[in-house]
Amino acid sequence: MRRVTLRELEHFVALAEHGSVTAAAAEVGLSQPALSASLKQLEKALGVSLFVRHRGRGLGLLPEGEALLVEARGLLARADELEDRMSGSADGSAGRLVLGSLMTAAPIVLPSLVRRFREAHPGVDVEIRTGVQAELLDDVASGALHAALTYDIGLGPGHRFDRLADSAPHVLMAAEHRMAASPTVGLAEMVDEPFVMLDLSTSREYYTSLFLAAGVPMRPAMTVNDVSLVRSLVGNGFGWSVGNHVPALDVAQDGSRVAYVPLESDVPPLGLGLARRSGDRGPAALDAFTAFARASIRFPR
Repeated sequence: MRRVTLRELEHFVALAEHGSVTAAAAEVGLSQPALSASLKQLEKALGVSLFVRHRGRGLGLLPEGEALLVEARGLLARADELEDRMSGSADGSAGRLVLGSLMTAAPIVLPSLVRRFREAHPGVDVEIRTGVQAELLDDVASGALHAALTYDIGLGPGHRFDRLADSAPHVLMAAEHRMAASPTVGLAEMVDEPFVMLDLSTSREYYTSLFLAAGVPMRPAMTVNDVSLVRSLVGNGFGWSVGNHVPALDVAQDGSRVAYVPLESDVPPLGLGLARRSGDRGPAALDAFTAFARASIRFPR
């Protein structure tokens, strides 16, 4: 069975509204024979007659035609809406963007960034999901995420990485620590004190590279997998830690105070950016978000 086309419905609506083949043909830009042929094809596809032909008085709608006119107008209106939305998606002014983020970066980076992006692009709906590096990269590869905010480590050939900012390491310590007011601090100055390690795969690998470069042993006194817990432990004097994201406030969730001091290290800062599938252009809204984030994100050095 042949399907009815939107173009045939447009022709039908024009005929119904004008009641004249001549006037309808002029509106849709067809010849009168071509418009008449389109109507015959529509009636054949539906198996009903839609108009009665009055000699000298043009066309009149049959009951079947009146019922179709209501449905056709609704379908054409929805098609116009769909076209408008897709046009917005094509130029980045509208659409849906599904972003993943490392759990450590999301609370500090994304809420403000997404809010400001939405203010500039109110037609784009942004959904945020969090996870660990391996999960995020798998979701990007599968298409479940348009992109993931993550570091430039552990990326495979199937991922493209758009670097947004350098994320330099800092030593996290209690606010009253003897080194809290120092401009910088080296791992050798901290190694004899208890080290509280954030035990996530990417963090573990990066910490190892920092300790190896400094030539000091990495001996965690405590390992946890929650960055908020790390801050509270440090704020309560259980030890010190390392982090690459410096929050706006120097207060942990339990109210204890902490300090972030830049780490002296020969290891280059991590690159924070958006990982997306290689060769996959993605929605235009993703390009708009990437450009906005690159111009907006700034981290302490």
